[in-house]
Amino acid sequence: MTGDPVKTVALARCAAYDRDEVTRAVRRTIDLLGGIESFITPGSRVLVKPNLLQGLPPERCVTTHPEVVRAVCDLLRSIGCSVTIADSPGGGIRYTPANLRSLYQAAGYDRVAEETGAVLNYDTGFYEHAFAEGRMAKRFPVILPVRDADHIVVVSKAKTHLWTLFSGGTKNLFGVVPGLEKPLHHARFREPLHFGGMIADLNEAISPSLQLMDAVVAMEGDGPSSGRPRPLGAILASPDWTAIDVIACRLIGIPPLDVPTIRAVADRGGLPNGGTDIVLLGDDPATLAATGFRMPSTYRGEGKGLEKSLLLGALHRLGGLCALYPAIDHSRCERCRRCERICPVHAISWTGEAPEITRKACIRCYCCHEICPAGAIAVRPGLIRRIIRTATLPS
Repeated sequence: MTGDPVKTVALARCAAYDRDEVTRAVRRTIDLLGGIESFITPGSRVLVKPNLLQGLPPERCVTTHPEVVRAVCDLLRSIGCSVTIADSPGGGIRYTPANLRSLYQAAGYDRVAEETGAVLNYDTGFYEHAFAEGRMAKRFPVILPVRDADHIVVVSKAKTHLWTLFSGGTKNLFGVVPGLEKPLHHARFREPLHFGGMIADLNEAISPSLQLMDAVVAMEGDGPSSGRPRPLGAILASPDWTAIDVIACRLIGIPPLDVPTIRAVADRGGLPNGGTDIVLLGDDPATLAATGFRMPSTYRGEGKGLEKSLLLGALHRLGGLCALYPAIDHSRCERCRRCERICPVHAISWTGEAPEITRKACIRCYCCHEICPAGAIAVRPGLIRRIIRTATLPS
């Protein structure tokens, strides 16, 4: 959080990933906020942190589009900054130079680096970042490019999310926690609000200088990797990681305070009036294609967030038949074993040639769903939950 009582977000319409159009939109949002030098010291070392996740092709809408990353790198290079592009992939993928090379290439970041003069990070070391003021966590393992940067610019992707409801600027910073350290945090912070508080601590500890969000094409449904691309038509920018997420949530119809990361900040007094006084500059959001976004299947509705009702909670404790659990479609499984590696409680085992999930051991962090490159892991309700839903549907 910036400490500034007035939180500001800039919005520019951007209908497609045409290079000139993206460049114009990125520069317009930054100019509306006062110009790049209001946030970044000319000639400094800057870490650009995109949403790499699994390094899937841009058309899958899982990663930050390379044209948005390119526009940001070009802008930073224009004021003499040395730019490093860095992220750690999801925990099912080992944080190694070879894996990074493959992921950068798939996401299109190798060409961005070559054409802008930015450097791709291949140093897979990390350090312990202490944060005594943390409410949920007081230290984090963090990738080395964070320590070596004068400024961090987060370039996120607007997506719905099974576990945090929305994944934007705030959640994107979780990528600075290296590879297989991520599942350990999921195991420690099993409740959505606890996890959201940990992510808020991480953002306060790292304190990025600037946020940009790729909302040209967002993701709806069971994100962050298995949802559907959905055109939205915007680039957002802000110095404040909570404010940019609040505005993005409003654009796609998510009540901001239902998002655990935003709720954590509000509960700490960092979002006065629930964010209703955030100043939005630039283009009219009413012109965007923002209606009818499909929410993740874990969302219980406004005011209920991702928490189960008392009835469903009781039924879950009795037999676990009501809860939403990951389920594997073996016909789509590519046998990459990423789901097995990412599971923090080792609830996934290999039976012959196929993975199996031990439901009793599953903590429903949905890491396996998030990391599956083939979309072979869905999140489905148990039998009693299906019966309850059927019984409560309007006739």
